[in-house]
Amino acid sequence: MERVNLPGSDISVSQICVGAWQMNDGQMDGSKTWEGQPFEVSKEIVDKAFQCGINFFDTAEAYLNSENVLGRIMAGRRKDAVIATKFGYRGGKKTYYTARDVEESLSNSLRNLQTDYIDLYQVHWPNIIPASELEGVVAELKRQQAKGTIRGYSVCNFGVKSLQAMLDAGGKPLTNQVGYNLLWRGVEYEIIPKCAENNISILPYSPLQQGLLSGRFKTADDVPEGRRRTKHFKGTSTSLSRHGGDGAEKETFQAIERLREICRDTGIEDMTTMALSWLCQQDRVSSVITGARTPQQVEANSKIVKLSQDIVKQLDAGTDELKAIFGGDADLWAPPTNQRIV
Repeated sequence: MERVNLPGSDISVSQICVGAWQMNDGQMDGSKTWEGQPFEVSKEIVDKAFQCGINFFDTAEAYLNSENVLGRIMAGRRKDAVIATKFGYRGGKKTYYTARDVEESLSNSLRNLQTDYIDLYQVHWPNIIPASELEGVVAELKRQQAKGTIRGYSVCNFGVKSLQAMLDAGGKPLTNQVGYNLLWRGVEYEIIPKCAENNISILPYSPLQQGLLSGRFKTADDVPEGRRRTKHFKGTSTSLSRHGGDGAEKETFQAIERLREICRDTGIEDMTTMALSWLCQQDRVSSVITGARTPQQVEANSKIVKLSQDIVKQLDAGTDELKAIFGGDADLWAPPTNQRIV
């Protein structure tokens, strides 16, 4: 698999990154999105990832005991992996972070991951750092980088205002991890151009929109309840939803059908391959974060192909209507009155 250096660094990552959110030793977090994943399955997924040429893995202190599981799996092969983790919502409780909190979280992550360095250390959400603490947090991240405890630092879910505040505080994040896929393109309006101006790479998460871009679901009713929390669905579709809006169910499934037709017409057998390959060819995207329930899914997600510009344009056109409906909204879940990606 092709590898690229994250801009401004010597950190070389594969086009596909395996997200470790579900590597929780069988536990669940209450979202009802996915079932808990046994340790043995998580290990098989990582083993398959290495076999497919994937070297990049993403976790967070907020992901139950995912760091601990990934650390156990990486024993004896840490040097072969690029590991990204995040600070924020430690134990589901810690909300605001100072420089001292960052140091404590980093120490915990190092211990959990059984390593003496983190390749990419990320701020999970912009709202966890009060404005009065931002310069101190940036200084702490730089101090840890100088020590070699982290190779680079980055952000997640940062909109243009949050990015500018980070830059004004002296920060220079390598990447911005955001929700981005063919059905959710809000980051193209302002966030990607802002990242391009500052040589910041994009790490898309939810690249298959929680399975919608696998092509398996024909209607909204086919989608499991835990995956109907996003703004694609009516706010009344599930009690787990928080956005309170009307959704865009008709337009979403019309777009999926157009994508299905493009697959048929162009001879691309798998919509998953098409959706991930499209993302890999987008401006500023260095690596795409994919989840996996089985080793077979890892293998399927690794089949990236080079799409012609004509196919890329067809895919863009097939989802332009949905892009216009959602506009520059980059938060898949929060209501307009409580936007977190600003």
